[in-house]
Amino acid sequence: MEGIYKMKRREFLNNTTKILCACTISSGLSIIQSCTNNVTVSSEEGDELVLDLELEDYNQLLQDGGSIIISGNIIDSQGLLLLRTGDTIRAFTNNCTHSGYNLSPFQNGVSTCVSGHGGKFNANGVAISGPANGRLKEYNTSIDQNILIISK
Repeated sequence: MEGIYKMKRREFLNNTTKILCACTISSGLSIIQSCTNNVTVSSEEGDELVLDLELEDYNQLLQDGGSIIISGNIIDSQGLLLLRTGDTIRAFTNNCTHSGYNLSPFQNGVSTCVSGHGGKFNANGVAISGPANGRLKEYNTSIDQNILIISK
């Protein structure tokens, strides 16, 4: 057993605790930094998604006609299709009424299903080209300066 170092229990616990704390703090900081783009708020009245429009991921919504898609979240697991019209931002489900495929961001007031089957929706979320029909599910939104709040 030559070359084996025996460590006392207290010394082992002291060393491993320091290493564990360092790893936990490092991981925690990276998780917090990756979550700063959007904030989810839960209250008795329901869930809200809060987006800072000045962040690069959302700044297209600062301009009239700007449209983006955001991935699944607490409001809609399919993701959201967002469109700014004047002082209003509308939030629709990112889910074609015909096939369930994702949609493309609005261009010239029209969003098209990415499946290629031809489904299109206008800026009010109403199907304007089959085989899509009906209207997209829409969520409540409000804007306070450059903070967008989306709720169910």
